[in-house]
Amino acid sequence: MERDAEIKLKILVCYYQPWELPKDDLFMPIQAGKAVSGFTLNMRGDDTGDNISDRNATFSEFTAWYWAWKNIKTMYPNIEYIGLSHYRRYFNLEQPDTKDSIYYRTTIPEMKGYGDRFIQHLEHADIILSKPEYYCWALKKQYARCHHEKDYIFMKNIVHEICPEYISSFDRVFEIQGHMSPYCIFVSKYTFFDEYFTWLFKLLFEAEKVIDVSKYTSYQRRALAFLAERLLNVYVYHHNLRVAYRPIYYITTKKERILNKFKLIKYFMPHGIIKMRDNNISNKKR
Repeated sequence: MERDAEIKLKILVCYYQPWELPKDDLFMPIQAGKAVSGFTLNMRGDDTGDNISDRNATFSEFTAWYWAWKNIKTMYPNIEYIGLSHYRRYFNLEQPDTKDSIYYRTTIPEMKGYGDRFIQHLEHADIILSKPEYYCWALKKQYARCHHEKDYIFMKNIVHEICPEYISSFDRVFEIQGHMSPYCIFVSKYTFFDEYFTWLFKLLFEAEKVIDVSKYTSYQRRALAFLAERLLNVYVYHHNLRVAYRPIYYITTKKERILNKFKLIKYFMPHGIIKMRDNNISNKKR
């Protein structure tokens, strides 16, 4: 407990299946949806303490993030910074000025010294996000093409009812803006993490009451997670946060890389590949 009390930064890594583990103790693997998975991975599960592990089919990785939000302070009482990552997606701090947003790798890089480097980034920014993906239409239309548009409408109504002060930012991000930082991975101060998830889960639990996923495919049942991925962009925009955009490592095989490229073109662009913009640290109103 003494050692845990000294920890200031943890990067949480969400897992659904057996996969390579990061080598550095900076990273903390969490099995998402453990309560309904039928198997146990060699890591902490999201089914202890205050948790929603059994709702993983609709919340996806957000059952792990909920667990962390409710329980991480009991493990690391003095934590000051926190990050969210996925078992195949990690921030790349090696090429900060690159125009590429994704670096494909077959193994997880060592990422030595990343703890100090994350904290150094946050001396000049409020949050570290993945480099934005750019589409040739507004985010609302992009969501409608990939998922069920009525779920977006449900969420817009919920935002209007529960936190109307956010509706102009919601409209700006969804109905005018044609880009977003995907995956809901970020690194920030713990205070932001706590405030953001307090806001987000209030919306998601209301949306859960009205979004009927009973006839959806297993992929589309993750509607709450798809909406939450985009809502991070709304929250960051609304609060005028300073953002350090960084590319990501995507851990995959050559075959999966080809399939991933095909899916991106199929779902996001009608006439070519996704355009990416090089960003360092930016403000929403620049």
